[in-house]
Formats: sequence, C-alpha cells, structure tokens
Amino acid sequence: MTIITTIGRITKDLEMKKSEKGTNYVNFSLAVNDGFGENQKVMYFECTVFNGDAERLIKAKAKKGSLLQVNGKFGVSEFDRNDGTPGYSLKLTDVKWSYIPGTNGQKDANGNNGADNGNAQVQNQPQNGDFNGTTNLDDETAAA
Repeated sequence: MTIITTIGRITKDLEMKKSEKGTNYVNFSLAVNDGFGENQKVMYFECTVFNGDAERLIKAKAKKGSLLQVNGKFGVSEFDRNDGTPGYSLKLTDVKWSYIPGTNGQKDANGNNGADNGNAQVQNQPQNGDFNGTTNLDDETAAA
C-alpha cells in the first residue's frame, strides 16, 4: 500500500453521499500543481473521504477553490475515453485532510486570509470536540 501526502485545491463544491451500506462519504477532485514556470502542469486526484472526516469536511464548508493538504492511499484506475482509448485516473482513498491558509489575499473556505504569513500550517483538532475547520493527519505524516 502506498500512502501519499499532497496539497491542492478542490475543483468543485462538495456533496455528502451515503453508500448502500449506510457509510457517509464525499468524493472530490483535487488539482495539484506540479513543476515550475513553463514546465508547470496540473495533476488531478480523485479523493474519497469517509465517515467523520467527510462530515467534518462538509461542516467546515470546504468548497471549490479551498486549499487542502490531503493524505491517503494511492491508486490508479483505468477507464475508456469517448474515443475508445484508455485513460487513467489517480485516486486517493481513506483521505485525511487539513486546511492550508490562503496566500496572496486569497481566502480559504473558513474565510481566513493567510496573506500575513503564507506558511502552510496544520492545526490540531481541539480536544473538547468543537470543530475549527481542521483535522489531524495521522502521527506518521504529521511528523514528516
């Protein structure tokens, strides 16, 4: 199993769904910039968040353009394009997430403006159960 961590922006507004077995989940696409200057390209990851993490993502009002750090199980799935040629989709499942403060005057989904420091910060989940728009990554990735 391969676990990856990346930072990107949600490409469309989110919607909570429920599986046939009653599990809450949210699917979303994350646009991740790769490379620099003229060599920069965008990679898209199809992400799936389950249960409590999905509920916190919706409650945090994450939306199109929200900047997230995600950590999840990496996979690739094949599909047929309209012209019959094979295509490949990058996937992250069992995703854990946290907000990254906005930069250059952009606001994150909480309406916070991170232009004053511009540094990526992972905030801790409160111990009292109140939700502040972030969630912890597991200890292994938080230490990395």
